[in-house]
Amino acid sequence: MKCNICNSLETTFILRGSDSYMKVDKKNFNIYQCKKCKVTSLQPMPSEKELEKYYPSNYKIFNQNIILNNSNSRNLIKLKNLIIKKLKMNTLERTLEDFSNKEINYLDYGCGSGKNIIQLSLQYPNWKFFGYDKFNQNINDIEKKKNVSFCSSSYLNDIPNDYFDVINLSSVIEHVIGPKDLILFLKKKLSKNGIIIIKTPNFNSLSRRIFGKYWHNLDIPRHLHIFSDNNLEKILYEMEFTKIKIIYARNSGVEVKSLYKFFNLRTRPKIHNILVNSLNPITLILSLLKLSSTFTIIAKKEV
Repeated sequence: MKCNICNSLETTFILRGSDSYMKVDKKNFNIYQCKKCKVTSLQPMPSEKELEKYYPSNYKIFNQNIILNNSNSRNLIKLKNLIIKKLKMNTLERTLEDFSNKEINYLDYGCGSGKNIIQLSLQYPNWKFFGYDKFNQNINDIEKKKNVSFCSSSYLNDIPNDYFDVINLSSVIEHVIGPKDLILFLKKKLSKNGIIIIKTPNFNSLSRRIFGKYWHNLDIPRHLHIFSDNNLEKILYEMEFTKIKIIYARNSGVEVKSLYKFFNLRTRPKIHNILVNSLNPITLILSLLKLSSTFTIIAKKEV
């Protein structure tokens, strides 16, 4: 099999699976890892048209409303966020704070429900926000704020180069047939000294090695490529980005959902939030060891 990232013909078979998350169909796909660049890819690679059906209207990322089960869960999350802010543990938030007093253009590419940029728009009212999501057909029905715009692909293409100061790709590049082409396109739209933020699953994570085919972040067939911190950093370096920071996730949501898959639980148990919070100390250790299930690279465009 030919690697979609570096075109090498030397690959290693990893596993075979089907859509166990949305259960759109039972078609099997193989996952191979390139021996050269170490990126894993799905085979056969679905076409753009074929991919559409794997993002039905009930795809959970498109659901804007997140309802917490009880007041205890809400209070725990508020307490956790307060601790993170007071101790300055959130590197991404600190990075965005550098722009807090400026008027900037912010693009959330693959914005899903649009929830994240709507929340950010309340925190940074002097920023101009743009959201784009290829598969969310209801994107134009999302509640609008005065400084938030949701745009089509043609609108995004027409935006001049060097326009955005921050481009965020949260859980996006693993869904893209040509991730290098996408990054190169977005680099043109990014201003000099602008930053790109890429969050994606970590193939080198401990939970991937433990859970194997039950690892939630495989998400066959929506996750077309799975990177590690090393190979994604190398790709960005080759595109003349300068790394600012790599952040390793501290949340245990992926591990808990992988357990559900392992035990074939069809519905999320009522104690889901309790399980996640109780396992977070373990994932904190994993983040220090660079073995979390997801990581985020923040990089700057120098030229």
